[in-house]
Amino acid sequence: MENCLSTTKTFYKDIEEYKNDIDNVIQNMIYNKERLVFAIVAEKSGVTRFVIRRYPELRNYILHKMVHYKEIHVINQKIDRAVAGLLRSNKSITFMAIVNKCKFNSDIIYRNQYIKDKIKSVIADNIQKNI
Repeated sequence: MENCLSTTKTFYKDIEEYKNDIDNVIQNMIYNKERLVFAIVAEKSGVTRFVIRRYPELRNYILHKMVHYKEIHVINQKIDRAVAGLLRSNKSITFMAIVNKCKFNSDIIYRNQYIKDKIKSVIADNIQKNI
């Protein structure tokens, strides 16, 4: 075989660009209700073995983000189901009613700002719908 000179320039993304791609892929997969698997997330976001060798921290980043987005998705589902159940039973939608319906522990509510903000936004949305 002959050696050939390639005139095309090789382009490598920055680690932040890979992280943005990973976040977008995971969000799209959750939105489309696809199964989150490391290999599929890496493939869809363009992270290859060579990229992992170049940026080894991307492996842990993908795994942590998958866990994080799965937890957020589960929390959102619980809150949405609780609100739907409260609306079906014609009960008032309050912060404590949603917390009790979701069976969240008070320590979890106290420590997790996302849950508090999500419940507040759901209550605000429901008030806007009723007006």
